[in-house]
Amino acid sequence: MKNNYNTLLQYLYENSQYECTKETVDGLFRAILEPLFNNQKYESTVLLRLKDSDKKKTQLQRLAFSNVEIFSFNNIDNQKSDIWESVEFLIVLGSRYSAALIWDYENAEKKGYAKLCLIYNSKLIIDLVKRISDNSNVDFKQYLSERRQNILLNQSINQLVSFLNEKNEEALFNEKNNNSNDDILQTANIVAQKAKFIAHEIKNSLSVINLYSKIAQKRLENVKADDEILSSLTNALKCITNASENISSQIGDLRCLSTPYIVEVNLKKLVENTVNMCEKKAQDAGVDIKIADFDEFIIQTDKTKFECTLTNIIYNAIEACNSECEILINVIKEADAIRILIKNNGEMISDEIKDKIFEENFTTKEKGNGLGLGICKKQMALIGASVNLVESTKDKTVFEIVLPL
Repeated sequence: MKNNYNTLLQYLYENSQYECTKETVDGLFRAILEPLFNNQKYESTVLLRLKDSDKKKTQLQRLAFSNVEIFSFNNIDNQKSDIWESVEFLIVLGSRYSAALIWDYENAEKKGYAKLCLIYNSKLIIDLVKRISDNSNVDFKQYLSERRQNILLNQSINQLVSFLNEKNEEALFNEKNNNSNDDILQTANIVAQKAKFIAHEIKNSLSVINLYSKIAQKRLENVKADDEILSSLTNALKCITNASENISSQIGDLRCLSTPYIVEVNLKKLVENTVNMCEKKAQDAGVDIKIADFDEFIIQTDKTKFECTLTNIIYNAIEACNSECEILINVIKEADAIRILIKNNGEMISDEIKDKIFEENFTTKEKGNGLGLGICKKQMALIGASVNLVESTKDKTVFEIVLPL
């Protein structure tokens, strides 16, 4: 009987850093085996599961000339239960060199991409091999060497892989643009990554514009000039500030459009940092934001998408509040999820629009494009999370973000 808790697909979902192109997966496959090709006397063990061995025929032929013992999981003989599902892997075990590459094309969110996990010389490899060994007819634990958890090494290598994968994406993007009229959705994620970078740069420039607008407004208070001229200049500076703040708000929507990137984060610090980013807007509106105390713990989520969603809800709450309002954020840890409740005692959301607030292009603001909550809803769904309106009465309005554990 299959042990669902122990599936490699679940392991991959829990540890996958990002999704990669097929070209990146093939390149990593060759890179992991290259030390064995170059040092044919080096004794090692290779665990292998490939759905199509013919596509790796050249590398496997070269491997035959190396000093390795190969265990293939392409058949039923080496396993007690079907824990592999659609996952493929290459694991090298040696006394001084070990590496693990696990990937899966079927459950990736982008067509032609693979969910991927890459580990080098780390204690994580020991945990992975023990999981495989417990479900196999061979005790692979005998091939393990005791190791420390090389976090810095793995982070450094994965940053390099991420960079190389971006270059592969750009090459594919250019090839499609030059040679075909392929569906634009194939390249939407590349565009989204560029949008995220551009949004960051624009936000930096807007901060400078806002700063000098306020300096100019302050200086004007001490300038002796015609009242009409002073009024005109003051109004112009206020328009510049309002326009830049409006752009800044829309930039937040662009940041949410990036492809999912799951990382380990300290939830308490993440919530506190997001609130700090909203503090200036709250102070200007005379609104107090409080965070109910909760324990620190690590979760796996998309940091940017969470920040965007929480910021959007807080901004909406600030705009619904008067100067005596309060926003309270409460975090509840349950068995299978984290619930972040955002409560305010501002203006009630009417029954007529409760079902529309998560629709794209819907807004009640004079300025705005209505993308905020609609985008947040879809982007949170991409990472298995959700954002909902819990209730809205004359006394309180409560939104919740639910993050899966």
